[in-house]
Amino acid sequence: MRIEEPNPFGATSREAIAQFEARWGVLLPIEYKQFLLSSNGGWPTPNVFEVPGWHGQGSVLDAFYGIHDGRKTERLDRALEVYDERIPPDLIPIADDAGGNVVCIGWKGKRRGKIYFWDHEDELDENGLFVTDYRNVYLVAKSLQEFLDSLMTHEEADKRDQAKGK
Repeated sequence: MRIEEPNPFGATSREAIAQFEARWGVLLPIEYKQFLLSSNGGWPTPNVFEVPGWHGQGSVLDAFYGIHDGRKTERLDRALEVYDERIPPDLIPIADDAGGNVVCIGWKGKRRGKIYFWDHEDELDENGLFVTDYRNVYLVAKSLQEFLDSLMTHEEADKRDQAKGK
């Protein structure tokens, strides 16, 4: 996996990451901090990933968020604002997919460092209230590196699906 155009809105720094953590009251996993320092967002190639247990499907990663003052839709702080009280509190959205869902990283407890897929289609309960439990969250990888290594091209995903008889 590579990031097309690393640092598309400028590089970040350890100081900017520390300020982000202090502002939001989180402690980002070291692996994710290193990822931010090297790419600070951007568009991955390849970008298809499997979501175990999610309608037997995968998804297409659109972009990773970064810590910068660039386009709002690509900013980590904006993602936290948008998904505040919508995703479980021990997850942080780090990327979005082509369908409006987000890829998250656990930032504390037993989920720290693990990668999850959050399905926005199932974010409301029967009363129309946001659910912040895990009924619409799917474990995708045990680490950021495992997730990045699992990204496939559309052709690779099609071959995988054919091999599985889908």
